[in-house]
Amino acid sequence: MKPIQFTVSVYGEGVFAVLEDKKENFYNYYHRHDEAQITYILKGKGTIMVGNVMQSFQSGDIFVLKPNEPHMFDREAEKEEEKGDIHAIHIFVNLERMKKLYHIPEFEAVRDYLQELHTSKMLDRSISESMMHFFTNLMVKNGMPRFTEFLQLLHALTQHRHEAVSLYSGVRDMSYSDKDGVRISQVYKFTFDKYQEDISVDQVASLVHMTPTSFCKFFKKHTMKTYITFLNEVRIEKACQILLNHQSENIAEAAFQVGFNNIVHFNRVFKAITKLSPKKYIQAHSLDI
Repeated sequence: MKPIQFTVSVYGEGVFAVLEDKKENFYNYYHRHDEAQITYILKGKGTIMVGNVMQSFQSGDIFVLKPNEPHMFDREAEKEEEKGDIHAIHIFVNLERMKKLYHIPEFEAVRDYLQELHTSKMLDRSISESMMHFFTNLMVKNGMPRFTEFLQLLHALTQHRHEAVSLYSGVRDMSYSDKDGVRISQVYKFTFDKYQEDISVDQVASLVHMTPTSFCKFFKKHTMKTYITFLNEVRIEKACQILLNHQSENIAEAAFQVGFNNIVHFNRVFKAITKLSPKKYIQAHSLDI
């Protein structure tokens, strides 16, 4: 079987390419590419992994991912009556080809925005939905009208650059070789797929053909955290989604749904990661179960 690539190719000869993602799930392998990526989530919710940061997403969110930033989208498990295809529009921007426009005086603000894209960002939800028309128009326009729409989108992002949240974790940039990236991708996908189960370090080490000791050193080197810390972060992120979307009868059930067998341990890990107890977390988001 051909291995999943870590650095994936984006096809096209222009300064940007548009991809509509409309199927049962996102491309949920951890990967990177040379192009910057602008993504609008029209339908679906779940978790995005950027570098070693996890962030919930929902319909109406916009993400601007810097070139070569490893990332993956993982769809949230939904109630039976809410199930349906995800829908997202991705725009891939070739910054090298964009440089041909940098000498144009009217392009100065956009040029500065693109050159200063040192971290991936998520736009504030208060303004992201007002930008949906740029993405939907790009799907139906061609030629110069499409290129003009693309420039309008870049202008809008520039205008709202201070209304974006950085997705930078505070640690050094993730610098993976493709070989190491493939291993990390395997580990991440396995964890997102199996987090509800009883996962051991030995099991994950075997997945990437390493001894447990070597794997622990490898994972800590590339992510700045232990595998158990990462697994707990995934589980707590999924628990937050379950609690805030009323997908469990109570907090104890949510804990069991994400792989914790002990409610006391779940509460301790939840507070360590979110800085709030599960009850206070729900209250802080104005929801109750």
